[in-house]
Amino acid sequence: MSKKIKIALITERRADYSRFKPLLEIVKKDKQLEYNLIVTGLHLLDNHGKTINEIKKDGFKISHKLKMFYNSYKGDGASMVESMGNILNEIPKVLTNIKPDLILAGFDIGANFAIVVTGAHLNIPIAHIQGGELSGSIDESLRHSMSKFSNFHFVSNDDSKKRLIKMGENKKNIFVVGCPSIDALKNAKDINTKLLNKKFGLKFDDKFACMLQHPVTTENKSSEFQISQTLKALKLSKIPTFIILPNNDSGYVEIIKKIKLSNYKWTSTLSIDEYKTILKKCAFVIGNSSSGIHEAATYKKPVINIGTRQNKRLKSFNILNADYKYRDIKKKIDICLYNKLFLKKIQNVKNPYGDGKSAKKIIKIIKKLNLKLNTQKVNTY
Repeated sequence: MSKKIKIALITERRADYSRFKPLLEIVKKDKQLEYNLIVTGLHLLDNHGKTINEIKKDGFKISHKLKMFYNSYKGDGASMVESMGNILNEIPKVLTNIKPDLILAGFDIGANFAIVVTGAHLNIPIAHIQGGELSGSIDESLRHSMSKFSNFHFVSNDDSKKRLIKMGENKKNIFVVGCPSIDALKNAKDINTKLLNKKFGLKFDDKFACMLQHPVTTENKSSEFQISQTLKALKLSKIPTFIILPNNDSGYVEIIKKIKLSNYKWTSTLSIDEYKTILKKCAFVIGNSSSGIHEAATYKKPVINIGTRQNKRLKSFNILNADYKYRDIKKKIDICLYNKLFLKKIQNVKNPYGDGKSAKKIIKIIKKLNLKLNTQKVNTY
């Protein structure tokens, strides 16, 4: 029997875990593959839902736990870098111990950036998921930097592939597979809304908005103003709203304070099953999460995308952009609630980020990759 391909992954928060989950489910059952899952970041924090328990509940074996955020974390740019440095300090020892054949890294998240940089220095082949996309904030720089450290690229669409080629990546190593978070949602179970009503104190069978608004690291001084504009617009619209608290990027403290002072129902985290049910039930999604861009079109949901955090991503026509002004946000809310032409139109929307079969495509390609390649990289032009 040939040696199994050993894959190393690191997950820091719900955003990357939701994308890795469908891949891990396939790898766990595949006799040609094995995984080493490293868990860190928000997964270990009580005030962010301690979502390591969800990973364990899903049946995945955790090879290492790495503490990323310490009590000194202030929620500013310096703390973000220090926390990433904590992973950079620990991950070389972990990878040297694991000796993976491939690092599967993703997106634009600090811990994933740390494992990519380390893997490149240890001459371990790296495959990056969802490179080539545009957004804004520090995420943009992290994502493109990770692409430059990676040997293989699993991208969401042709738009991303073309961008990576322009960045000097070898087009033979770029594979269009879609976004695996869509797989995760399609594989998730629907939750009985009576259970959600009891848990969160909101009537999920009635019309409501789902809000997820993260800080923009390059605009962290304006976080309080930005979230205030969104909350004011929602209050004026009088629509019940369910809020998922943001990640802990620079500027998050002010956002969470404002949310907790509002009268809206909120949660620090959701299971994938819960999020799928809420996404399907809500009248629209509002905020600046990539979930609104990547996933909402699959369920024909209107999205109000506020500000600059996602302003350059490829978007389907169910998405309405809004400025950080409550009047503009309120105007877009009214369209999502009352514009019959718009609501009818989005029933024909097609998701440009895939069909929910990304994980199978990625695993099939991994089995065919030349993992004995020289990991040295040179720009193609």
